[in-house]
Amino acid sequence: MNIRSLFLSGGLAILFATTSVAAIIGSTYDFSTSTTGATAIGATDGTYTDPANPGFCVGPPVDCAVGSGMSGSFSFADITPTTSTITFIFFGSTAGAGPGTFAITLGNFALLGGGAITNVTYNSGNLLEGDFSSVAWNGTDALFTGSTAGDYDAVGGATVVFDVTLASTAIPEPSSIWLVGPVLGGLLVSLRKRRKAS
Repeated sequence: MNIRSLFLSGGLAILFATTSVAAIIGSTYDFSTSTTGATAIGATDGTYTDPANPGFCVGPPVDCAVGSGMSGSFSFADITPTTSTITFIFFGSTAGAGPGTFAITLGNFALLGGGAITNVTYNSGNLLEGDFSSVAWNGTDALFTGSTAGDYDAVGGATVVFDVTLASTAIPEPSSIWLVGPVLGGLLVSLRKRRKAS
């Protein structure tokens, strides 16, 4: 392998050095809710940016401000460059919510720094009565579903954790851009020396 090839391959290796930047913390996403049967929900659908995540109230009654109904909220955490979590926290209980279901949809994520969500799966935790362990990922939206035959109970607090798998976006390392110049400069110097020698 000649000197020119070495410089060229070294320059390309430096140029294409990458960093993983996918992160769910700080992402922007769409939030919406729906219900079936006797279950009711109070929430404001819309587009949000973490950490200003919306809360919601599952009922009846849908008046969590005065201690009635089951209040819910969620937060994001980044665990590794390719793994994050969405954690739901619930308090309170309902009166006559079942049979029925409520669904929380989080979708169209714009991850801070780029990248994409590739899957969302249940990890751990649940309500004291009723179920909130169901999630479906369709490639764009995560649909979290709660269901009950009677009521939802999270008196004293209940936490449900879901795992999020991320695909990182590769970008050039900032240092690699500064190193390409000297490498290419070295290549030019060696080419000039070879031409003078021949």
